[in-house]
Amino acid sequence: MSAADVTTPRDAGELHPHLDAVFNPASVAIYGISERTSARIAENMTVPGVPFYGVNPTKQEACGVRCYPSMAACPTVPEMVVMGVGHGRIEAAVDDVLSVEGVRAVITPGLGNEAGADGPAIAGRISDRLRAAGIAMVGPNCMGVATPGSPSPWIGSLHSTFVGGPVATLAHSGSIGEILVSLGPRIGFRTVISAGNETVVDAADFVAWFADDPGTRVVGLFLEAVRRPAAFEAALQRLAEAGKVAIVLKVGTSTMGAAAALAHTGAMVGSDRGLSAMLCHYNAIRVDDFGDWLEHLEVFSRERPPRGRRIGAVTNSGGEGEYFADKAEQAGIPLQLFSEELRLRICAEFPNFTHVGNPADCWAIDDDRVVFPRVFQLMAESGEFDVLVSAIDHSHWLHGTERQLATNIGADLEAAVAGTDLFPAVITVTTADPPLEDLRWAREHDIPMLKGSLPGLRALAARLDHEARVPASRALSPATPLRGSGALAELDSAEIARGYGIDYVRSVRCGDADAAVSAAADLGYPVVCKVDGVAHKARVGGVALHLADADAVRSAAERMGGRVLVAEHVTGGVEVLVGAVRDADYGPTVVVGAGGALAEQLDLVAVSLAPLDADGARRLVASLPALGRMLGGEPPPGLIDAVVAVSRLVAEHPEIVEVDVNPLLVSPERAVALDCLIVLKESA
Repeated sequence: MSAADVTTPRDAGELHPHLDAVFNPASVAIYGISERTSARIAENMTVPGVPFYGVNPTKQEACGVRCYPSMAACPTVPEMVVMGVGHGRIEAAVDDVLSVEGVRAVITPGLGNEAGADGPAIAGRISDRLRAAGIAMVGPNCMGVATPGSPSPWIGSLHSTFVGGPVATLAHSGSIGEILVSLGPRIGFRTVISAGNETVVDAADFVAWFADDPGTRVVGLFLEAVRRPAAFEAALQRLAEAGKVAIVLKVGTSTMGAAAALAHTGAMVGSDRGLSAMLCHYNAIRVDDFGDWLEHLEVFSRERPPRGRRIGAVTNSGGEGEYFADKAEQAGIPLQLFSEELRLRICAEFPNFTHVGNPADCWAIDDDRVVFPRVFQLMAESGEFDVLVSAIDHSHWLHGTERQLATNIGADLEAAVAGTDLFPAVITVTTADPPLEDLRWAREHDIPMLKGSLPGLRALAARLDHEARVPASRALSPATPLRGSGALAELDSAEIARGYGIDYVRSVRCGDADAAVSAAADLGYPVVCKVDGVAHKARVGGVALHLADADAVRSAAERMGGRVLVAEHVTGGVEVLVGAVRDADYGPTVVVGAGGALAEQLDLVAVSLAPLDADGARRLVASLPALGRMLGGEPPPGLIDAVVAVSRLVAEHPEIVEVDVNPLLVSPERAVALDCLIVLKESA
């Protein structure tokens, strides 16, 4: 059974307050312990000073652990109990657990495929009982929990290279959990949770606990589903308030069916984009590749923060240096050339340099124990950089002098940044594991060792760009409800939007062709004629542009049935979509993207939770570099004002389902809506 198959039947916003015993239990037990099934988990749970009991009425000892016939017979009540019994006996075991006071956490690895058709019903019954008792259960159908230095109810093998650190992770895949505990010492983990089917506690509960945990600095989430969006949002809020960051890899992405959507916005924004909007709002970072996820966890786990975005790199290969520069630009952190002064200083000391680029290729310039440390030192002293990178391969397949070269250059980097606030990083071309001793050296000196140029640079860029900000509250008092239901007519929609400060093209509602001709004369030619009261006018031939005289207006109005809008024809600017939807999971959400006919063709949109202030609106627009290029740089104030206005409109009116201002014609002087659609909830 997939972890996404079971929902958690409890209050949508409630967070479980008692999870300490999951990570640092004062005493532990395995219920149903046996040599056949429990040897590895017993080894992982054995920690000096932590009482460990076996509960098995048929044995006096198993896996080196003293056994007792029942929970009540244990010398003290264990805070954590691991269920080592099969699905046929687990309900009786839970009854025994509930017969004593003091159990705070239950770990249930079973009730997966091995339980067959009976598994879900059994899981539901024991979950109800444990939830009612206030006991946190991890699982069912999970690998358990692995916490360096603490009893770890993990059913797989844990090696000594699984080391402690500030990264707390949760995975909905047991196999992903196994990968994490087997990575070696590059990433130091606060804990690894294989959450399974999450029938009692879920990701929201754990994220909230991580927010308060002093040992956690970075949270890594590998998610199949967000079971309780409101609780998850509350947990992300706590994490942001604590100044911590979540790195999220979501699999099983999906979109809402767009067939019923009346606006472009609703057709393009589904539940997956809604999740992205929520993560962005609370400073979380979403990635879509497992390798990128790991590199983000590595670079964010380092305590020393970068002070800026100016990157200087050293390499031992011209081709690799060019590749590194290409990938840096692709990652959004293009490298800058060294200043003429710095180049002259380097060349004065090392005349063999014919060209000093960035990265600086120091190969065969001089003895490597002379040129590499000195170039790093000159770069550090120059004041031109915030980040220094050794772009040298560290692979455990290297040997001899090649392997020693990489290790030496890493030490040169560390020496150059010592005593400064420069941020050091090692980024290798290869994705092979570095030598174990190099990984330990990197952790000791708080230097991220990143695998793969592009994944490493993407992670570095995310760290450079990340703002530790506390998002504003989304709570707004509801405004007076709007009248009507379903899709409102364009002019009625525009009047509502105008009340929030959104300029709308001059338009006149006309009942027949004569009125349309009169309105056109008053507005001044050329004009636009549009059918009134239809959501998607262009799809039914309900828009006529560039009408230059009365005959053209009359012909268009008669063809459209007489009831039309006549509007001034406005030109000059970039067509932008500004819209909003009320996501079923994540609430009011605002959207910005390419407008007009390009809206759905390009699918070029950025999404954020609403409401937004001006800074949030700028960040949203800036997240679409292609739109920025269309606008010619900095977004005009009129666009920012319109984004803020639409976000407040949807946030203050819970009866609004969708808003579609498309296109909004944006120029440096103004932003004016050429069309507007507001969709309200249908009347009950």
